[in-house]
Amino acid sequence: MNNKLKFLFVYLLLFCSQIVSCSKEPVKPQPEAISKLGVKLYSGSDNDSLLVEINQKLSLNPNNLDLLLEKGGKLEGLRRFQEAIALYTHSLNLNPNTTEILKRRGQRYISIRYWDKAIEDLTQAGIYHNFIKVNNLKYTDNLNWAIWYYLGMCYYFKAEFEMALDVFQKSYEYSADNVSLLASINWVYNCHRRLGRDEEAQKIVAPIQEGMGYSGNYYKCILVYNGSKSQAETIDFETASGFELCTVGYGMGNLQLVNGNREAAIKIFKKIVKDSAWQANGFMAAEAELSRIN
Repeated sequence: MNNKLKFLFVYLLLFCSQIVSCSKEPVKPQPEAISKLGVKLYSGSDNDSLLVEINQKLSLNPNNLDLLLEKGGKLEGLRRFQEAIALYTHSLNLNPNTTEILKRRGQRYISIRYWDKAIEDLTQAGIYHNFIKVNNLKYTDNLNWAIWYYLGMCYYFKAEFEMALDVFQKSYEYSADNVSLLASINWVYNCHRRLGRDEEAQKIVAPIQEGMGYSGNYYKCILVYNGSKSQAETIDFETASGFELCTVGYGMGNLQLVNGNREAAIKIFKKIVKDSAWQANGFMAAEAELSRIN
């Protein structure tokens, strides 16, 4: 074959490959969840670079529970909750009735708005877990607290406030660091307010004051609940975004709602659900409120 024919052959190959590649439609990403308002929610991340190392480890030891949970955590960080749920289901098949896996899958069912399935898993986790009261344990390691806390979130989202209150009070009893303590207090307060029990609501938030070493978004909410701060001092809705908007914003929106300012509450809830942090508890709470109002 002379040089001209070789050139022509290569050109035709490249031309044909371009035609084939152009004819293929790009693969559309699948939503991780459909919100209660009918909005498709996407992970926003199809980057597997963070999974390379853990996948290599699993290729050598595919049924190692610690490695499976490590990969699940990375998938959660990428908001690839459907994959995480599938991985936890696989892990449960290998390790039935394991509390940590049931809690994790239940928490991720919450993220994709399968709240009844989450209740099943978290309730099951509560049956198999040996609850122990500890005094100093980070919330991410505290199953005693987390099982009740996320179960409470499910009932709250479903507007079953009496049940949510009972469960959140259990999470409060098992809190063992400032993060878990303040988170539980926040939702116990909100449940009391939704049930019209304003005195009980004030009792739970009254001990939390400035200068006690607390911080975080739930702390900001609580200082407004107990009258130490005003909403205007606590959040700027023109600039707030992400977890601050979702967490503090929902707290303020719920406060407006229970105080009779329904229009102001709806305005806040609508701002929250325009944010991108759709996995946040405050986002899901605002979304649930709007789904009932609409």
